Amino acid sequence: MRLSLKVPAIGAVLAVLLLTGVAATSVSAEAPEAKDLKPRKLIIALDAVPFWVVEDVMDPDLGEEALFKDFKGPVPMVSTFPSSTSVALVGMLGPFGLGLSPGYEARFYDWQMGKVRGGGVVSYRRIEFPWREYFDWGRKGPIGSAIEGTRPIKYSIKRLRRAIQDFATNNRETFFIYIAPTDTAAHTKGPEALKKVLVALDQMLTELEESQKRPIEVVIFSDHGLAGDEPLINVWKGLKKAIKEAGFKLRTKRLKGPKDVVMVPFGLVSSAEAYVMEENKGEIAEVLASAPGVDVCVYSSDAGWLVESKRGRAAFRAEETSSGRVWFYDSINGDPFDYLPLIEKYRAQAGSEPTGMRDQAWFQASWDATYPDAFYRLTRAFELVENPASILCSVEPGYMYGSRKTERLAMLGGGRLRWTHGALFREATWGFLTSNVTSWEPPAAVRFDESLLPFLEVGRGADSFAAGNK
Repeated sequence: MRLSLKVPAIGAVLAVLLLTGVAATSVSAEAPEAKDLKPRKLIIALDAVPFWVVEDVMDPDLGEEALFKDFKGPVPMVSTFPSSTSVALVGMLGPFGLGLSPGYEARFYDWQMGKVRGGGVVSYRRIEFPWREYFDWGRKGPIGSAIEGTRPIKYSIKRLRRAIQDFATNNRETFFIYIAPTDTAAHTKGPEALKKVLVALDQMLTELEESQKRPIEVVIFSDHGLAGDEPLINVWKGLKKAIKEAGFKLRTKRLKGPKDVVMVPFGLVSSAEAYVMEENKGEIAEVLASAPGVDVCVYSSDAGWLVESKRGRAAFRAEETSSGRVWFYDSINGDPFDYLPLIEKYRAQAGSEPTGMRDQAWFQASWDATYPDAFYRLTRAFELVENPASILCSVEPGYMYGSRKTERLAMLGGGRLRWTHGALFREATWGFLTSNVTSWEPPAAVRFDESLLPFLEVGRGADSFAAGNK
């Protein structure tokens, strides 16, 4: 089995603990038992590790080779749309005080300033994305991240080791770790390569537990899934052609006239944003959805949320009732989400339920659909950033969206990109959640903004946050 890998031990943790007197070789009769001490909390976020990878390595059928034996789960974490970090972490950590990201990517359209901003080394520090500073161990900045990108598996393990050493030698009750290089590894090397990181993490946690007097409650999660396995085709060229042929003007910096469409290709992901004049949203959404490789495009209207795709047009809306939110889905011409059979099954099981779908019951019915929990995720997609798009699009499997310059750089670094995330469909969506907290009862799946509620107090995050990245 691929898990029987030799990973360097973190003996340095034990050495530091012994030198500082934190670890003791014996406990006096008067000292409380470890089980009676209040646990410390260690929260670890691994960027872009899909559910099925963790499910593989935790499979009980592996016997002694299974990882994280004392952990429950994993369960699928149904991420945000776009299923990408700057949105997903806001959705997951928002209940604990994390502020909104200004845009979906580091480069974004700013409605107030009327122009595209960000995406450079200087702007990285000048434009605040609160999630970057939220973690006690987080990103290193664009230069450090570029260096880590040369050997992402090695640096993922190295940063995990140093972060866990830091946790072992300080007194913070709750400690947040974010590991970014796993995302680069996922994009360039594929999901199988991420198992090396999980093997190393499992060993680190075992050694950490053995070295500590107090019990440790650990929560491990990822922010989204990963899709691909074949060279991905960039939809950018087709989008530009469709916009031009429809009589609109594509802009990459400012929204000037009524026929303008601003799009901001940046990273190589599988979602796209368009910024347009309000009166043109419907027509432009139809144009974008017609481009090769584009799956669905969604925008808001007075009638609710409208969905455009090559498979037809539909609308959905939410109604707040005394018993909670209820969703309604109407096929105008086709079924873009292929939801009609699922809704028919839901209604048959609901019996006397109203024609709509109750929110939590619908989540349970749709979390493993081709487009998991699409109504809620699409609605929230326009709320989780400060500068929401006019139109959001998800591309088809086998495609990506992004800058041609970034695509060429990726090819220089090792060939055409084969894996990415961002899209609305299941493979790009499903992150994971696992924990050794004994009181946690793992559900079948969990929605992004409810995933960490069993483990953390709402309204606060770590007891102290790092002043900067390490």
